[in-house]
Amino acid sequence: MSGMARRSFLLAAGCALLAAPGATAQRNRATEPPAPETDLSTPEGWLEWIRHHPDDFGLVLDNGYGDQLLHQPRTPRPLASAVKVVHLAAYAEAVATGRLHPDEQIRVGDWERYYVPTDGWAHKNALTHLGIPLDPSGLHAADPEHVVRLDDVVSAMIMFSDSAAPDYLRNRLGPAALHQAAEAAGWHQPDIRSMCAEYLYLVLPETAPPAHLPVAARRRHGFALERRFAIDEQLRQRMLQRLGDGLPPYPVQQAWAAKTMAATPTQLARLHTAIATGRTTGAELARTHLERPLSGSLPPGVIGIGHKGGSLPGVLTTGMAVRRENGSTATGVLLVHGGISAEEMLNDPNPAQLVLLAVEQPDWWDRLATALHR
Repeated sequence: MSGMARRSFLLAAGCALLAAPGATAQRNRATEPPAPETDLSTPEGWLEWIRHHPDDFGLVLDNGYGDQLLHQPRTPRPLASAVKVVHLAAYAEAVATGRLHPDEQIRVGDWERYYVPTDGWAHKNALTHLGIPLDPSGLHAADPEHVVRLDDVVSAMIMFSDSAAPDYLRNRLGPAALHQAAEAAGWHQPDIRSMCAEYLYLVLPETAPPAHLPVAARRRHGFALERRFAIDEQLRQRMLQRLGDGLPPYPVQQAWAAKTMAATPTQLARLHTAIATGRTTGAELARTHLERPLSGSLPPGVIGIGHKGGSLPGVLTTGMAVRRENGSTATGVLLVHGGISAEEMLNDPNPAQLVLLAVEQPDWWDRLATALHR
């Protein structure tokens, strides 16, 4: 799966769908015709979608030459897997300061303690890529005692969007290390939670905290549930059984996803810019991971494209930094929340294409600016 590919969300055995945070506040469209469905697998489709959905996304684009396009840049929206750049930055800093070593041998069973199979085969694909045999279910390693390099676990988090790796890293480093890594880029107190727990809230709604709890309390509840899940075999088996039975309808999934980790486009853009320009400790290692997926298809004059995106039902996110031979750096973040149908989500939507075209080609920059100010 490429760095720009969407994250599918396994909602039932053999059926890959998407899990997405709920809809944002909508405009009053009583006097407008309904927006048409668009082909979100193309940049042209995204331009059309943006024209019709001004309330459903936030955008920060900086072309590296002093020009910016901004749209609701300080409105928090769900991040989905785009949040994993925070975990990556903390890992890179820990390596740079000697706290962790990339070649450390990690027991796969310890990595999988945090795995809830709601990732569209991301973990399975990562294991296969690493040459690790699978158990009969095809979801876990056949031998939990198998070891891999710590850096391979981090690579799986970025390359395949494995969602057990972020929790493993957070537990190794502590939340304070993640906050420190983001703070260095000007992102204060990122919304770092247990991804394992957030997915369990969807699969096993009875484990979820009361809906009225504030984020901090929900986070503490999630950390406690994650610790239980890591050692409670009965809970793990109940989770697998429930997955086999299927999950709630798409609108319920949207409502669930609306409560997951969030940030503003500005905050995410700051971290991508800081990594790309070397203003974070360990930036070179972080760039290596972010830029690897697209290293074989760089436009002329570009020396690296660091990217991490994500998706949940109704949510599509992309964060990107483009380093050029002339020393300039472009940054693009697009956070979409709401306004996307289930059918559009299944049509391989790819917002990163538009972001890259806009920062690299002036005509696409102008087309996007026109769409924003229709």
